[in-house]
Amino acid sequence: MNHKVDWKRRYLNLGQVAPVYPFGSKKPFIGKVEKVKKNMYGRISYVIDGVDVMAEELFPAQGQEKLRIRCYQGQ
Repeated sequence: MNHKVDWKRRYLNLGQVAPVYPFGSKKPFIGKVEKVKKNMYGRISYVIDGVDVMAEELFPAQGQEKLRIRCYQGQ
């Protein structure tokens, strides 16, 4: 999955609900942003439902089915 994503841009804020498309064979999920992190090089990453997520994992791969956020209740 090679996305053209600006690593320094903040796409989500605390408390927002977002779909996550993890790399590899992990299953996509919908979760709430718990923390926004910035490393020493300015790269933004997130903690969504206890999972560290990079900006590239917020977007589906080409041809991948998109998750629908209807009424998210949380866990």
